[in-house]
Amino acid sequence: MNNFYSSIYKAFIYAGMIAFIIGFFTDNKTSLGAYIAGYSVFILAIMMILIILFSNILKTDTNALSYSVISSILMTSGPFLLILGIITFVLYLLIKYKDNITDGKVAPGYSSFSNIIVILLFLQFYLVYTNINTEKFEATGRISKVMSSIIYLIGVITAICSIILYTILKYYSTDGFSTMLTIN
Repeated sequence: MNNFYSSIYKAFIYAGMIAFIIGFFTDNKTSLGAYIAGYSVFILAIMMILIILFSNILKTDTNALSYSVISSILMTSGPFLLILGIITFVLYLLIKYKDNITDGKVAPGYSSFSNIIVILLFLQFYLVYTNINTEKFEATGRISKVMSSIIYLIGVITAICSIILYTILKYYSTDGFSTMLTIN
């Protein structure tokens, strides 16, 4: 059963990456749908990995104090919680501003920062995938502290880019205008 469960979240990671690749090479409406699907599938994958991490922490620390359990949860699952928060925030932005995005009423910086976020998420998921695909993770349910720190660092950069994306979508979207020529 454990092998089946790990196959599912790995398949979600692959499906999310395929959705983003489709989003890179299509027009606004199709790419928005592909990005929404990709982010949604990534959320499912991260939530499944978090379930494994939480269950392993609660299994090993059954007699520990609540402070140490919370500290252990934040140390091992922190990078995944950060990724989950960023993906959820960007998904919210895409859904909230979907009309402006599909109509092309966004600043040119939108596509740049959207692509930067996707590339950083690809890098994070590559690092996550290579670490959860090891026998050490299967046995202990934890990734190394160095890899966790690298994922945190990339996550912070991704969070900064997502805040910039929010600023672009909120303050630099245009409604368009038209001028009417009147002849007297």
